[in-house]
Amino acid sequence: EIPLRLVGSEMCIETDIKDGYISITKSIAQKLKGGDRITPPKNKPSIRTIQIPEPLRAVLSEHYERCKKAVPKFNDNMYICGGERPIRDTSLEKTNKKFADLAGVKRIRIHDFRHSHASLLANEGINIQEIARRLGHSNISMTWNTYSHLYPREEERDEDIEHNRVKIVYIKENHRIYGGFCSFGGDG
Repeated sequence: EIPLRLVGSEMCIETDIKDGYISITKSIAQKLKGGDRITPPKNKPSIRTIQIPEPLRAVLSEHYERCKKAVPKFNDNMYICGGERPIRDTSLEKTNKKFADLAGVKRIRIHDFRHSHASLLANEGINIQEIARRLGHSNISMTWNTYSHLYPREEERDEDIEHNRVKIVYIKENHRIYGGFCSFGGDG
């Protein structure tokens, strides 16, 4: 188990990583008078547990161990990105800009990584309801309104299905053509 305090761009998220899952339980609002404020996420579905891939788990675990060795008095109440205080969203943006420029790729906002993640899932055919759950959306219509353009139009899917499953049969008899179709239910 890795008790972890990660940082996002508009908010910080406190999490625990256990058995390949990350639990998101708190938000930290920055730029408020009087300092940061820890609050519950903005809605009930935002409190969630999601599976994370092994490569990310390995990176976070390695970073956690590095912090334990390198940071005097490091403990589980500290932020893995920032120490006693979460790393500032402006610092994340500067680092993002630096590495995007070094890599020669288009720079995107930190929040746009969330959209990239959702788009990747949609392009891999992940159900929109699962994407909504992973993003912590309060209802699926919010997710659908944002990402529906990534799903093929039903009309196009229907056309593909019909093309692969239905064969048109033409019969020529006495100089007349009769048409019809036969459904083959597969490769036919």
